[in-house]
Amino acid sequence: MLQEKFGVPVGYDFRLYTYGPFAKGILDDLDYLSFLEAAKINTSDGKYEILPGDDSVIDYIYGKAKPFIDENKDIISRIVKEFGHLPAKSLELITTIHYIINDYKENNIDFTKKDISTLIHEIKPYFSEEEILDKINELEHEKFIEIL
Repeated sequence: MLQEKFGVPVGYDFRLYTYGPFAKGILDDLDYLSFLEAAKINTSDGKYEILPGDDSVIDYIYGKAKPFIDENKDIISRIVKEFGHLPAKSLELITTIHYIINDYKENNIDFTKKDISTLIHEIKPYFSEEEILDKINELEHEKFIEIL
């Protein structure tokens, strides 16, 4: 959402993947943070648990990232406030909706909310079309997506 909705230049190339949009660069960055001991990454059954690492390393990285964080703190805070409490499944649906709508717009494909819900349901049948439509309407109401 930071990059795709709000234009924050985080430098990732997202593709639609199993659990929503994904960028390999994020895993590369997490591996690097783990190597630096700035993060502890535990994996189990294909799930990630990411925990803070060594405080001194985190402080060093924060110092380097401070200008970027300061410049984008309002947007970062908004994203955390709006989405930080949500479970992974909800985030998967939200980011998939956003990704597909953007993809359709970038490729000049005419679409309706129903088109989006049908496509997402085909890709991810564990989300009902009604659930998807409800989330589309909610995101549109909150101005996180725009249907033309």
